[in-house]
Amino acid sequence: MFYQQTEKSSFQFKLVGNYQTSDNQSKSGPLFEQADFLVHAAKINPQVQHFIIEVSVKGEVFAHFYFQIMPFKGSELKSYIPQGENCLINKTMEAIIDLALERVNWNLAVLGNVFVTGDNGQYWKTDKLTDRIKWKIIEEASDFLSTQLKFDALLISDLREEDLAGHRGILSSGYRLFEVEPDLIFDIDPSWNTFNDYLGSVVSKYRVRTKKVLKNATKISVKDLDLPNIQDQEKEIYQLYKNVMNNAPFKLAEINNFYFQNFKKAYPKQFFVRGFYLDEKLVGLISYFEDTECLHLNFIGLDYSLNREYSIYQRILYDAIEQGILAEKKQIHFGRTASEIKTSVGAKPVKAYSFLKHNNKIPNLAIRPLTSYLKPEPFEVRHPFKSEQKTAL
Repeated sequence: MFYQQTEKSSFQFKLVGNYQTSDNQSKSGPLFEQADFLVHAAKINPQVQHFIIEVSVKGEVFAHFYFQIMPFKGSELKSYIPQGENCLINKTMEAIIDLALERVNWNLAVLGNVFVTGDNGQYWKTDKLTDRIKWKIIEEASDFLSTQLKFDALLISDLREEDLAGHRGILSSGYRLFEVEPDLIFDIDPSWNTFNDYLGSVVSKYRVRTKKVLKNATKISVKDLDLPNIQDQEKEIYQLYKNVMNNAPFKLAEINNFYFQNFKKAYPKQFFVRGFYLDEKLVGLISYFEDTECLHLNFIGLDYSLNREYSIYQRILYDAIEQGILAEKKQIHFGRTASEIKTSVGAKPVKAYSFLKHNNKIPNLAIRPLTSYLKPEPFEVRHPFKSEQKTAL
């Protein structure tokens, strides 16, 4: 049987650099693993290299993994250093970690897509593998990549708790497990048909807050941007995006200014950009992908100088909820930033993890204390729904 063959480690690996040359890549199924999507993803940032590894047994491809290779500076991880500790030992450790991060300047390989939160780059075409064997295949695929391409360290990203089953073997190979910011998932009640249905499902305190946000944003108009709109406002859109990225505590890579129009052109019925206007001036934007059951928030842009007065960011979140309801989706994937405010509108945090390994043994030894010390910033989880209040009682 298939899983018995893989127990003997008889799988083969093939590196595919040009997605269009592979006949085995998915042309259908989930959007983020489709060959055409990966072709467009490869154009996002010239500093990021994109590769597929195909895994097969006796010529039958049963999995492919999506890797990105990019420059990485350790200073990006400083937001993970716990703050506010008065203990001298903790302060000393913080200073040591801070110094160590300043010295990190790696060429980093990532199993996953740094431009799409929640996509871990693992596309399996069989359910006949045990969890332990899957991890063995991932490890061997990563080792194979290191024989084909030059990079300093490898990150296995965007894993949830259920993905960790059977992972013990990879720890003995030098990989370090650490927690990252949670995914924020918003479940859409199937009984909701309008935004008012959502509003009626939250407790009075949060309903009052929502109405205040909508009142503050009364002068904000919202427009679904088609391709000509996006092309005409390319500079304004990209500047709003950069405002948010410049304010982000952590980022591995950034998109180029053609990103929005390229994906709108390629996926006119699955990729959406919505503009938020104040007196005909673009002051906010949201982009998202739609698949069969989920609305995936992609990038947000803001004019921070007007955000507080007009509650632009919260207005964007409520618009995403409304679009998800109207599109009859089951979920909205809100991404990872601004966790507390996203839980205040109803998103639920789902723990997320990554593995990290340096190819050199000595730096990899230093990763152990680093990954054990770095933690995502804590936040208060809000519970706005009436059903949650009843459960708590």
